[in-house]
Amino acid sequence: MRAASINVGLLGAGFMGSTHASAYARIDSARLVAVADANRDLAAKLAHEHHARTCDGIEALLDDPEVQAVDVCLPTFLHERCVVSAARHGKHILCEKPIALTIEEADRMIAATEQAGVIAMIGQVIRFWPEYVAMRELLQSGALGDVQAVKAARLSAPPAWGAWFKDPSLSGGALIDLHVHDLDFIYSLCGMPDRVFATGLQSATGAWDQVTSVLEYETVRAVAEGSFLLPDCYPFQMQFRLQGSKGTVEYRFRVAGQVGERDEAETELVLYRPGAAPEPVAAAKKDAYQAEIEFWVDCLLTHHQPAQATLRQARDVLGIAMAARRSLETGEIVALHRAAGDSDMKP
Repeated sequence: MRAASINVGLLGAGFMGSTHASAYARIDSARLVAVADANRDLAAKLAHEHHARTCDGIEALLDDPEVQAVDVCLPTFLHERCVVSAARHGKHILCEKPIALTIEEADRMIAATEQAGVIAMIGQVIRFWPEYVAMRELLQSGALGDVQAVKAARLSAPPAWGAWFKDPSLSGGALIDLHVHDLDFIYSLCGMPDRVFATGLQSATGAWDQVTSVLEYETVRAVAEGSFLLPDCYPFQMQFRLQGSKGTVEYRFRVAGQVGERDEAETELVLYRPGAAPEPVAAAKKDAYQAEIEFWVDCLLTHHQPAQATLRQARDVLGIAMAARRSLETGEIVALHRAAGDSDMKP
């Protein structure tokens, strides 16, 4: 029997925490009951806005018996600590991307959640972004034929998300924080690549903040670019072109500022087929963050692990990013093991 509602504790009251809190306010089957952040004033403000209570730190929130599930929206270097501790407290977990900064951290997170038997998911929101969902559905329908090539880009001015974000040992820079979005969606369509080659630039902090990665498969070629090195006035942009044997679909997103202003973005999603006029493609109007959290909450209510955005999938994607970093550092093509069935697409 399904429970009426899931009580959620939110770790992190910054931009992403506020975004998730707003999503919970629109979901009848989840209730935000507690908020914690190192900045207690910020946590108190967000908690007050959503009729939740403020907890004094991570452990206080995890010790709260009313909290059934934890949403981790803290800086990346805190993900392992929070997820492992939440699992040991028996809490179900949604953790923002990227999963972690190293494969070893990801492995400890996977081990902790699987040993505890909790339902856990990584917030790879692009999998739930309506236009990306529409592109996936076109591919699954056969309208595009077989995938031949992918071109993706995610371009941004340096985000102002705190001092920690400028330290690559804490955030991973554009390679881990930004580029991972497109690496994950490509992985969801095509699985693990056979080879990765990357070229790019490091910022003054030593972070790889301009990256272009080439992912080679047996029959598919994918290129993805990510950058935090654009001028402050540069609009945030997402681009994704999925080229198939029967047709090509392309998505473009452009907005002044950052993704927080997504409701004001200029967007287009168009299908191109031989002998036909370009066709605008309709996509759902639901906010991607709300769709992502609804999916996770439904997994909790139905007591099953998510089929997508799992910790093991996120570990694979982090492995692709680590291969790109090795290529950036050495100039070499890096070979990867491609396991059968590692994409979300059905043969």
